[in-house]
Formats: sequence, C-alpha cells, structure tokens
Amino acid sequence: MPSPEQYRVLIPVLTTRRAADLLRVGATLVRHHSGQGSLLGVVEVPHGQPISRGVTVARRYRSLLNRITALGERTASEFGVEVRVAHDLAQGIREAVYEVGADLLVLEWPGLTVRPGLSSVIANLVSDPPADLVLVRPDPTGLASPAGILVPIRGGPSARLALQVADALGAAEELPISVMHVYRPNLPPERRRRESAHFRALAAEIGHPSTTIVEADSNHPGAAILEEAGRYQLTVIGAQAEAARSPLLVSTALSRTVRSLPGTVLVVKSAGLQARADTSSVENTYSPPISEKQLSARVDRWFAENTFHSREFQDLDRLVAIKRRHGLTISVALPTLNEAGTLQRILNLTRSLLMDHHPLIDELVVVDSGSTDGTVEIARALGIPVHQHPAILPEYGSFAGKGEALWKSLHLLRGDLVAWCDTDISNFHPRFLFGTIGPLLTDSRIGFVKGFYKRPLKFGTDLVTAGGGRVTELTARPVINLFYPELSGLLQPLSGEYAGRRELLEQLPFFTGYGVEIGMLIDILESFGLNRIAQVDLGSRIHRNQELFDLSKMAFAIMQVALKRLGDRHRMHLLEEVNRSMKLIHYDNDRFFLELKDIQDQERPPLSGVPEYLARRHELMVARRNLAPAAAGGTT
Repeated sequence: MPSPEQYRVLIPVLTTRRAADLLRVGATLVRHHSGQGSLLGVVEVPHGQPISRGVTVARRYRSLLNRITALGERTASEFGVEVRVAHDLAQGIREAVYEVGADLLVLEWPGLTVRPGLSSVIANLVSDPPADLVLVRPDPTGLASPAGILVPIRGGPSARLALQVADALGAAEELPISVMHVYRPNLPPERRRRESAHFRALAAEIGHPSTTIVEADSNHPGAAILEEAGRYQLTVIGAQAEAARSPLLVSTALSRTVRSLPGTVLVVKSAGLQARADTSSVENTYSPPISEKQLSARVDRWFAENTFHSREFQDLDRLVAIKRRHGLTISVALPTLNEAGTLQRILNLTRSLLMDHHPLIDELVVVDSGSTDGTVEIARALGIPVHQHPAILPEYGSFAGKGEALWKSLHLLRGDLVAWCDTDISNFHPRFLFGTIGPLLTDSRIGFVKGFYKRPLKFGTDLVTAGGGRVTELTARPVINLFYPELSGLLQPLSGEYAGRRELLEQLPFFTGYGVEIGMLIDILESFGLNRIAQVDLGSRIHRNQELFDLSKMAFAIMQVALKRLGDRHRMHLLEEVNRSMKLIHYDNDRFFLELKDIQDQERPPLSGVPEYLARRHELMVARRNLAPAAAGGTT
C-alpha cells in the first residue's frame, strides 16, 4: 500500500453526476506524481443524533463510490474509497484531508449543482483550504477547440500551482501549453521589466517540451484572457487576490471570467505553508482523559466509518485486481486442534474459490497444535502444508494455546497481508476470509480487521438464534467498557476471524492462550490508534459451543490480559497483586469437588525484534526483488 510520503489527492463526491469530470482531473494528477487518490464520501448526520446512525448509509455510500471507480477503471485505477460520517459536511471533508495527509483537494465549481447548500460547503473550503485546491468547471458545450492548455498567471500565490497542474495535464494528454501574462499599459519600464522577468521565471518551471509564452497589454485583463482562451480546450487559472480574500467565489470578478471562458476551466488555490497532518509517524493513542460525551462521539464515529459488510467485497475479481496493482501477497493460516469434522470443507471451499477460480490467496497453510483425530491427515491428503506449531522457532520453546500458534504462524507465512480463521465453523463460507481481507485492500487507513457475526447456539440438532458469544457479552465487553472504552464499538472482540498488515502485526506482542485476541486489540489501540482497526459483518457463524466449565477458564485468562495491559499503561504491576490460579468446580453425579488450575497466558515478544524472523524476512525480500510475484494463481 502507499507510503505516507506519497502525493495524495482527495476528491469529495458531492454529486455523482460530476464525479467523472473530477476523477479525470484527479487521476491525471495522481499519475503525474506517482501518487494515490481517494474518492471521498461524507455522510451528514443531523445535529442531535449520534454519529453511529450513519453506519448503514456509509456502507451504501462506499458501494456507490466503488461502482464509480469500477466504471472508470482505466482512469481511476490508482483511486481508493474513503467514507466519513459527520454532523457538518465541510468539517467532515476537512477532517478527512488531515487524516489522510492529502496534498490536493479536487472539487466541483460552485453553482453547478442544484443540491441545496453545496455551494456554501464549497465556499467554506475555498475560503480557507485545508490543502491545495482545484475547482473543476467542465466544458458546458463539449465543442471547445483542441488547441491545448492556456495558463493565465499574474504571479500570485497560486500561480506556481496553476503551472504544475497544467504541466501534469499537458503531459498526460500530449497537449501544448501556453503561459499568458497581461500587462497594464503605460507601466514604467523598470516595473514592466521586473514583472516580465518574474513571469518568465515562473513559466520556465514547466517541464513540458511544448510551451509557448503569450504576453499582452490591456486595461481589461479578463477580456484579454477571454479573447485568447477561445483557441484552447482547457484553461487553468490561479485564484486572484480578490478570490483569496472572499469566501464567496461566485460573487468575484474571477467568477464572472470563469463563467464566460470556453472549454473546461480549472481554478486552483494554494493552501500556502499550512500545517499538515503528520502521517509518517504512528498515531499515539493513549491521550489525556476526555469527557464521556467526547469519547462516546469518537466511538460512534469510528463505528459508522469503520464497520463494513462482507457483501461489499464479494466482487473477488476486483479484489484480485487491487492486490496485483499494489504488488501485494496474501497468506492465510488456519489454526487447528482436532477439527476433523469441519476442516475438509473449509479447505476445499477456500482453495476452490479464493485460489483456483479467483487467485486472491497466495499461501494457505494449516498450523496444528497436536491433533489426534485425523485433522492433519485430512489436510495433507488435500495437498495443504501442515506445520506443528512446536516445530516452528523451536529454539524459543513452545507453549500450549491458540495465541502461540498464531505468533509462530506469522513467522512462517510470507504474505504482506495475513489472515486467520477458526476451523470449527460448520457453516463456513469464503466470505469469512475475503470479508476480513477486503478492507485492507480497499482502505489504506486500516491495518487490522475483525470479523463479527450472529452466533446462534446449537443444542443437538436445534439452533437457538441468540445466546452465542457468552464470554464476549459477560466478560470481554464489560471489561472493555470499563477500562478500554475506545474499543466499545467492536461487536465481536474475541472473534477468531481477522486479518492484518504484516508491518503492523510484526510489531505486536502475542499472548499465547485465550487472551490473544483482546491483547492484540488493546496493543493496536494504544500503539497505532483506533482508526487503524475495522470490523466486518460476516453474517452468521455456527460452531462447536464450549461448556461453561471451559468458558470460565477463557474468561479468567481474558481478564488477566486486560489487567496486565491496564497495569502497563499506568506502570503498575497489577498481576502481581491478583491470583493466577482458579478454583474450578467439578460435578460428578451428586458430588462436587474443587480443582486448582493455573491459568495464565505467556507473552511472546513482537517478531520485529526476533533475529530469526528478521533474517527470514530479509531472505524473502531478496527473493521477491529477484523474482516478481506471480501475476496469477495461488500456491499452497
């Protein structure tokens, strides 16, 4: 995915009928700078209503914007989709600019839309632009002369931006560029000489091989520009001093000139030396305490903007195209312990749909923890590699537990994106994998995705539609709301279906047992920020339900991990003051007895600090440089 240093273009889609015009301009500028762009949709929620109410509309908006990029695939291949939810449209756009570190904002010219209030939103952004700004007024007739691009400049703060935009468009469309300056008659010779020298120095900055200088004298610069512009199909003009002072472009002399110009017109305005969001540094999450109301609003906004549905990613060919465009590889590890009853179906469906028919997954492995029921034989009979987790990084010993298998599998796998999926699912569908991978491919903000679902309880052959996720509702969510309320919008914090970017995962410690999921979430929150996490609706999940006896052990371990992280935050050794063992109650007919069980997760260090992992990563990087990833097909 793009590095934080890349040139970023953001296109707020305020009306869909103008989206194609804005996209053509934005895509040209992105390609010229070898950058990345995003279509931005902002869902406006009325004041007084919680931001979380926008979650369904946000999902629909994302689908609409994805269709727009799909229709313009040739021109918009570098574009992703961003959706924000806000009480105020202009403020939502500003916040998105700062969050993604956008260098350029592309908007439609005010007055082109009949949607009430949009002109004032655009004027708000123009009056104090959060980034360099391009306003697009499309050709109203489609009959403009194909002669080239005209750039009238006066030498103001936006002149250099106008030249840069014209240079990019000229190179892309192979059009000649004419740079024009209008002098006032009767200027003193020295003043004219200085003005001419400055103008020509600016014009010389254009790298386009076919550039012409046009100089004219007139008491009416607007009229001179109009006369010259009749020979061009595109005019790029910088916002003049009057426009720079006024929030209402439509009332300025510039606006009158723009309305009269033929062809397509781009008006640019430089944001100047304005502070930008520092996207090169990791967001430090744990900030000073804020009010409950502010915290609730933050979680509501995250919930609305970062909650996806697996249906958004069912176009698998599109996901494959995005993966290839960004040169990514994707690995899937399936942790197993006596899953013979469900594993074969999971492996067959995954390989058939996500590797053979749609080469989304490049690597599929089973990481076993000592199965004795034929699980390993089933996988090997299908040709799927099986690794016993104690045999991975044996020099570091081995612990029992799912978290241990996940930590060791991350060392084993090669992909840039890594997904895990539980293997006790009796109604498995490939959406359990492509649903968690999809947000990572389509949204560069996101580094980690959790699945959520309805969890009916199965009693024999009967299904009870509610009641699953007992540890989640009785332990994990209460603990989260008490100590980590920023995570309170996660519907299934303990789900076993999730995916992440390697550069994030390799910086996380892993707890070895039941506490691995909640530990990962807390560490991502406190090291990378809430907005790096997303969740996706995977529908319904039916799996083997555990007895309360086992669930109590799980809850005990989860609480320990949460308390350890709480102590780490406040530099207190809380776990030294709590009991690490649990009295388990056994029932034997009419007899009861107690068993003392030691339950504690070990903490594995981030793999980015493990020498063997770093050596393996270096070998893989060298191999990828020597042999580019296959353009099609997956490997097992």
